[in-house]
Amino acid sequence: TVLPKLISAVEYIRQPLPQYPLASRRLREEGLVMLRVLIDERGKAVRIDLHRSSGHERLDRAACDAVARAQFNPYIEDGVAQLAFALVPIEFTLNQRVAQR
Repeated sequence: TVLPKLISAVEYIRQPLPQYPLASRRLREEGLVMLRVLIDERGKAVRIDLHRSSGHERLDRAACDAVARAQFNPYIEDGVAQLAFALVPIEFTLNQRVAQR
């Protein structure tokens, strides 16, 4: 079997909108989460692995949840949608406006 390609850039139909955990806000936790995401032929994240942690489990989990809800443009090769891996960065900074619910 052929492993899916690692693509260098992803395009979104629906962007990941991370929700900053309230406990992380109170504790002033920030960081960059790098996720290794397997995107299927329909543009859904079918596997999400932590590639590099922010150092804060709550932020890592919030990043995974956001990417799970995102919708990607599928990777196309020779006119055919293919499975592909992508590295997806999700940054949490307290001075940045992020979605809250």
